[in-house]
Amino acid sequence: MANFVLVHGAFYGGWCWRHVRRLLREAGHEVFTPTLTGAGERHHQLSREVGLALHIQDIVSVLECEDLREVVLVGHSYGGMVITGVADRVPERLAHLVYLDAHLPDNGQAASGAFGGSTNEVLQSLSQAEGEAWLLPPLPLGPMGVTRPEDVAWAQPRRVPHPLRTLNEPLHLSRGVSSVPATYVRCSQRDGLIQLFGADPLATFHERARQRGLRMRELDCGHDAMVAVPEPTARVLMEVVR
Repeated sequence: MANFVLVHGAFYGGWCWRHVRRLLREAGHEVFTPTLTGAGERHHQLSREVGLALHIQDIVSVLECEDLREVVLVGHSYGGMVITGVADRVPERLAHLVYLDAHLPDNGQAASGAFGGSTNEVLQSLSQAEGEAWLLPPLPLGPMGVTRPEDVAWAQPRRVPHPLRTLNEPLHLSRGVSSVPATYVRCSQRDGLIQLFGADPLATFHERARQRGLRMRELDCGHDAMVAVPEPTARVLMEVVR
């Protein structure tokens, strides 16, 4: 059985993995769903100082304090930035990386540095409209693929703004491209993202995964797979273990 550590993306917290976590545990796996500083139930810790390096340390600390090894480390969306940094810090604790429709950065690159089309401009305008230039308000759930009323009712009240510093802070890797085996899971329903941003914001990362020879998988859903389709999401994660 595997040790899964599931890292959420922007606006969410460890709570968003609730259904996936249950399914993985029912299959006999150990599952950890930490919440990054300033997110979810840790929203009271949000400040202008919260950045990517702090979020990487959040997950490194979980691995070290729980003494986890042979970890399947999963990052959704922005969580891909985090798990890439973790793999650079403690590769000896990891068995596999899973990028779930996620950022896959190069050394020295910020998340905002590889978005497709006019994504950065859209994000900046949303931040300014919120009145807090350092915060990004939660993006609408519909374009993220979350449309069932029960899912919206569960997720919407729990989502919180995300600090833009995490998206603009470059990721510095001391080891270069990770040697930890990795899989990229692309969510195939892209229309919502394209309509929102004018282009697919994650297209660069998906293509990079292909070029690096990562194992490629697809889920027939929108971006927020763990909320919209937890059963297929859990299945594809267990396929990685097998």
